[in-house]
Amino acid sequence: MNADIPTMKAFVRSHFISDRMGYDECYLFGIQSVKGRALGFHAMTKHGAHYRNVPIHAITTQDGEQGRPLQQAQLWDCFSSKPVVHVFDYLLNHQAKCLMRGSEEGGTYLFTVDWLPDDNVHTGFTLIPDQNKCAHVMELDSGNLVALPTNRIVWLDGYFIGKKPDPRLQRYRTQTDVYQCEDCLFDVSKSDEYMYEDR
Repeated sequence: MNADIPTMKAFVRSHFISDRMGYDECYLFGIQSVKGRALGFHAMTKHGAHYRNVPIHAITTQDGEQGRPLQQAQLWDCFSSKPVVHVFDYLLNHQAKCLMRGSEEGGTYLFTVDWLPDDNVHTGFTLIPDQNKCAHVMELDSGNLVALPTNRIVWLDGYFIGKKPDPRLQRYRTQTDVYQCEDCLFDVSKSDEYMYEDR
């Protein structure tokens, strides 16, 4: 249920972890994923307290920044208790337009969370192409963090994409197919050869 993330300096809104208002300086160093719940973060505060399961809407990278509701910071609950964290080199520090519920804001890519099935029986939505979603964790220009699926981010750059892309005009659709390369047309069931010949 836990996974390392790239360590980053941030602030936790104090009322999430104490009886105080204000902001606690911290380092984020991991995530916690429980199926059907919001993504949680591991945070080490400047005062030596380690908090786990700090919700994403409790975190900002800018001291004093106002928050946003959890439903805007993360659109989908975690898909399983087996998260996989990956940093895509191509996307690292890439700027984007983040489309939340009811608003959009500029942001920068940090890392991606994806999920493995909890087991072979309880796969949930993780193996269904049109339902499974990864979560790109983005730092908004305001300092707030969000975890958004791929179809809620419009990537920007000055070289390949340009500054004003609009993927909606391209009529992209959700992927629904499952692709498998094995079929019965390539029959090697009666062969003892290790190097199969083309037929």
